[in-house]
Amino acid sequence: MASDDVSRIESLLREHFARTDKQLSELKSEIVVMKNDIEKMKRDVGFMHDWDLWLIMVLVTVLALPKITEGMKAFVMTVIETISEIARVFHKDGKS
Repeated sequence: MASDDVSRIESLLREHFARTDKQLSELKSEIVVMKNDIEKMKRDVGFMHDWDLWLIMVLVTVLALPKITEGMKAFVMTVIETISEIARVFHKDGKS
């Protein structure tokens, strides 16, 4: 009877370890799938982040560009007027 008990215990242990190995195998495959999903999510978030930055830059450019152009035009006109005034002063001095 003792050998039957030992055989039964060995059989139960083998079944238990077989189930445990199967569960571990399933967990490993699920972990691989989860890792792949995480990597895909990282790429998607990075892509969205890039699009957000591009969208913000385009909006800022579209909204700010007219003001920047106005400012540059005013600056250039001021420089031209200043040079013209300086040239007039020297031109008047040369005629006298």
